[in-house]
Amino acid sequence: MKTMEKNEIKKYLYKKKELMAIFNYYLSGDLYYSIQLEDGVYRFPISTIETDYIEPFEEGEDEREIIKLSSDLGITPFEREIKASLLNRWIDKAIDNNTFIRI
Repeated sequence: MKTMEKNEIKKYLYKKKELMAIFNYYLSGDLYYSIQLEDGVYRFPISTIETDYIEPFEEGEDEREIIKLSSDLGITPFEREIKASLLNRWIDKAIDNNTFIRI
């Protein structure tokens, strides 16, 4: 079966305003949700953390890695079931990053 293209997915989500995304699990800083499209069930991650680097305090030290909450999360409430349309931003990113996977 052919996988849906990005524009087909966006149109489908726009038409199916009541379509729900289901929380599956949290792993290594990512929330995983799944949605049922016309050609199957897809899973995608939502990153909850970002890695940043700060300059060394003293000469000769390496820069330091810091992990912080992702600024992309905003005030979105991530519930067990959530309207898929509220997750469009992350669905779009997952499609672009090849992490929107039919399961």
